[in-house]
Amino acid sequence: MYSPLSPQTSLSSELRKIINERNMLSTRSRMKVLHALNEDNEKYAEIREKALRSQAIQEILTTEVTYLRQLEILAEFFIQPILEQNLLNHPILVTLLENIKTLYNVSGELVTGLKHNPDDIAEIFHKLAPFFKLYSVYAYDYTQVLNLLQINQETNPAFKKFICDQEIRPEVDRKLPSLLITLVQRVPRYQLLVKEVLRHTPYNHKEYRPLQACLVEIEKSAKHINSLVAQNEETQKLLNLQQCITTSINLVKPGRILIKQGSLMRVSRRGNTAYKRYFVLLNDTLLYCKGEPETSLNVSCVLPLNKCSLTCVLSKKLFRITCLHETFLLYSEQGDSNEWIQSIQNAIKKYIECRQTLRKESSSRKPLRHNNINEFPSDDIPKRSRKRKRSIEDKQVPLDSSNIIYFKKDKTDEDDIQQENMCLPFCSKSKKFKRIEDSDTDDVETQTKSAKLKLYKNKYKQSISAYRHLEKTSNSSDSNEVNGIFPGKKN
Repeated sequence: MYSPLSPQTSLSSELRKIINERNMLSTRSRMKVLHALNEDNEKYAEIREKALRSQAIQEILTTEVTYLRQLEILAEFFIQPILEQNLLNHPILVTLLENIKTLYNVSGELVTGLKHNPDDIAEIFHKLAPFFKLYSVYAYDYTQVLNLLQINQETNPAFKKFICDQEIRPEVDRKLPSLLITLVQRVPRYQLLVKEVLRHTPYNHKEYRPLQACLVEIEKSAKHINSLVAQNEETQKLLNLQQCITTSINLVKPGRILIKQGSLMRVSRRGNTAYKRYFVLLNDTLLYCKGEPETSLNVSCVLPLNKCSLTCVLSKKLFRITCLHETFLLYSEQGDSNEWIQSIQNAIKKYIECRQTLRKESSSRKPLRHNNINEFPSDDIPKRSRKRKRSIEDKQVPLDSSNIIYFKKDKTDEDDIQQENMCLPFCSKSKKFKRIEDSDTDDVETQTKSAKLKLYKNKYKQSISAYRHLEKTSNSSDSNEVNGIFPGKKN
């Protein structure tokens, strides 16, 4: 026997099929009968959607009452006794108990509203939706609480016995981890339940648009919780890796994630041998390590991704990573060279794109080795900038006036201006040396500069004489262009 809400084939459908197949009625009579059948179908569909909507609202209430009872069990039989009996003294458990009490009050308000006014579900969720973000506090500590309880069960027999005894009680009859995860899953569950109510709500219903707005708020809270859980998982991965590293380096940083890690073979510079090394690919850095994570890792080099480039060699089985003056020729014994190549290339591309849109750390980052590894950035606190020393190759280029071309004007009164322009390079230098001459210092450097000043004055006089001689001998009607002759200062 089928339910009246979901019959296999309705009576009106069978009648319509018979009327269409057999020419039993006139055209006018057949149209009247089919119209009446359509009205019955519309009424039936409306009744069916209304029943399904009520059923979805009732499911929200039923599951919320069950969830409320689970919160009571978690606080009454586990968290409170652990703190009262001092079985485990940790501040995070105190915070956990306070979060459970707060979320219990929010859930209680939802149950009360659904019992008293189930048809006004949009208004109820609209009032409580801002409080759903409180679940993010619990979700952020969830992984740490789970690890804390698991470690203490392994190391503390009395604590393990207490948990086992509480789990088998008739009032509980469930595992502690299953109770802890219900709080993380509750907001996504709200999202599914409200979406089901909206699916069975007609477009012209008064609560259709308010339900849409509530669903948007719930989805925002769910995304926020999921992002915090994912962020906490990534942080935990970095912390686990941090425990394996013996070098003084802090991997944990907001926004930093672990992309890939594993062993690669590094080819020696001579190319006749290869050494097994461990590489850690982060979203902003590549770590070159020695050792294994099972024992210990020693970070030998830190490579910023924005300065790295990757080149494939020998049909993509061998690849080269270059980071300024550091070069590594690598391959994988496990045959996953292509995976490493793709992961590193994608990480470099994504990191450079992020740097183009966000103001990240200074682009002056360079590969770090040995004693400089402690400069590896681990937070977003800006450091005091230091003036970089000029490298040996970065030399100052003296002004070479022999490459300067001057143009003689048609008017004779422009000659003085032309000579002033020619004297500009000398004036700046003569003023500098004049200050040196006026000083009372008698060191060797000052005497050397004074000698250079005298030599430069003599060359300047020769240049002026040569220019005037060239001006007299040149034919002004054939060419108006005159090249200035000024020897530059030699180092």
